[in-house]
Amino acid sequence: MSTTLPSRSTVGTVLAVVGSFFIIYVGVNYLLAPQSTAPDFGLPSWPRGEGSGFLAVKGVRDIVSGLVILAVLAAGNRRVLGWVMLATALTPLGDMLIVLLSSGVPATAFGVHGATAAAVILAGALLLSDSRTHSPQSIS
Repeated sequence: MSTTLPSRSTVGTVLAVVGSFFIIYVGVNYLLAPQSTAPDFGLPSWPRGEGSGFLAVKGVRDIVSGLVILAVLAAGNRRVLGWVMLATALTPLGDMLIVLLSSGVPATAFGVHGATAAAVILAGALLLSDSRTHSPQSIS
């Protein structure tokens, strides 16, 4: 009895779907409970009072990021999805740098934002590496 492992593009697609739902969840939390969600970002302080609107901006950004990934998934092109995932990785990389440069919590910078960037890059790389050998390849 032989076991067939999922293809690289299947693993990349699963990572993209899980990642998109997770970042949408994070975004919704920033909209619904910003003051309890913000400390988990890793910065030493966060906007309060009149400045708390910036937390809603982050929430909307996260929701839209997840929706873009789902939209590309719906379009059905894994190669494009791979490129979108690589471009999307710039967001958690930027977040990691912001936390580090703002004297934030290094463990959160690397453990949350850095790990997220690595997972998104892995998804993009898997999607692109498999789509080159079977191009053009749709998701359906």
